[in-house]
Amino acid sequence: MLDPRKGSRSSFARDESGAVALTFALMLTVLCGFVALALDIGHIYMVRSELQRTADAGALAGAMGLVPYTGTSNNQTPNWLQARQKALEIINNTANKVDNQTASITEDSVQYGYWLLNPPPAYTQTLSTVRPTTSAYLPVPAVRVTLSRSVQLYFAPLIGVASPQIVRATAMAILPEAVSVANLPPIAMAKDVVYNYSGEQLELEIDPTTQTIKVQSQGGKAGWFNLSGDNSVPSVRFSSPLTAPTQQIYLTPGTEATLMHEFVAAGQTLVMPVVDTVDQKVWRNIIGFAAFKVDTRSSNSMTGHFVEKYFDPNVMPTASDLNGVLLGAVAGTPKLVTP
Repeated sequence: MLDPRKGSRSSFARDESGAVALTFALMLTVLCGFVALALDIGHIYMVRSELQRTADAGALAGAMGLVPYTGTSNNQTPNWLQARQKALEIINNTANKVDNQTASITEDSVQYGYWLLNPPPAYTQTLSTVRPTTSAYLPVPAVRVTLSRSVQLYFAPLIGVASPQIVRATAMAILPEAVSVANLPPIAMAKDVVYNYSGEQLELEIDPTTQTIKVQSQGGKAGWFNLSGDNSVPSVRFSSPLTAPTQQIYLTPGTEATLMHEFVAAGQTLVMPVVDTVDQKVWRNIIGFAAFKVDTRSSNSMTGHFVEKYFDPNVMPTASDLNGVLLGAVAGTPKLVTP
């Protein structure tokens, strides 16, 4: 006779239908955990990308704010405070929200100072507003932006990842100084035409309407120049850079309408060296560069206005000593560099 209890125990031991459901539940839990973690990680990467975008934009805007320079004619310095303000304006702009909120800003979020293109060995890049005495280090004004954001995680804590996570981004932009310009039209501007004087303070001559500049040495405003030292009128652009303040240019006589036609066109912005005066048949030191937007042109004159901030991609930094150079109208193109 069969024992009914023994058959029941044997049937129960062979029944594995519940194991499948249990395995599926465990796998589903793990799968959901990974999906949830992926969502949190994706959120972190999105925030970091938005932070970097805002940091880049803030640094570039800050670099543009370094000009025009401030100070006296013998002590020109980048406009550090204006640079910081321009960077903060971009960071706080509602179009640059991070995770749908503005980025967290601290006292050190925007830093400024000189960055060395050619640092000495074992030098740790730090920003200081004191210009290095060794010009061979190639110091350039720079703005560094560091932003952070606290990101709340919703699923990662389930597997032991702490929340919130602090996400950071850093960007730095430099502004090469206007000390070397190539492919200039051979036109020099008189200092009194380019700058207004208020004691020792220099301000660019900004006319909201128009200003007419006659390119003729005897006119006292602008004149043709060459590098040969004779009285011949130049007929080509200079392909080699002009360097301030040591290089001299020779002011030549004449108006030469054909040169106006070759070098000047309405709508273009001319980068021109600035000298003390444009008296003819004389050597003059370059004391700076200025940018003039041409609206109209005639046979011996051009009408337009000076540009307060003009960024010339042809301007490259050099090791020249810049003490005493009148800067502010022209600078190199702002560039992002490694922080």
